[in-house]
Amino acid sequence: MNQQNQKLYVGNLNFDANEDQVRELFSGFGEVQEVKIVMDRFSGRSRGFAFVRMVSTEDAGKAKDSLNGQPFQGKALVIDWARTEQRDRPAGGGGERRERSEFRPRREGGGGGREGGWGGERRESRGDRGGYNRY
Repeated sequence: MNQQNQKLYVGNLNFDANEDQVRELFSGFGEVQEVKIVMDRFSGRSRGFAFVRMVSTEDAGKAKDSLNGQPFQGKALVIDWARTEQRDRPAGGGGERRERSEFRPRREGGGGGREGGWGGERRESRGDRGGYNRY
């Protein structure tokens, strides 16, 4: 049995919700195999979404149809089938890399000023001081 057909995305989740509360909510539609609330790695707080894996595809479908748009802890849930994992993505999470010149051609005299580097004041490094000095 394909486990991806049993995995649901749970969005718009209250930041204070915990895995036991989410498990209890989904257990009304069948046996819950796994609940994973995605946490921010820097703050340690919830990012507001989770993944729930049900034991059967039928139970996952019932939960999806019944809970999508329903309020849970003051927020309307967004429930959908989880996307399949893509293990062949390039490192860094990006797609194709494009050369910078495709987006912003280099201009003569363009410095690194605060105006975004396009015609701003030119800045030059002062190696002995460790800072920048405008001229």
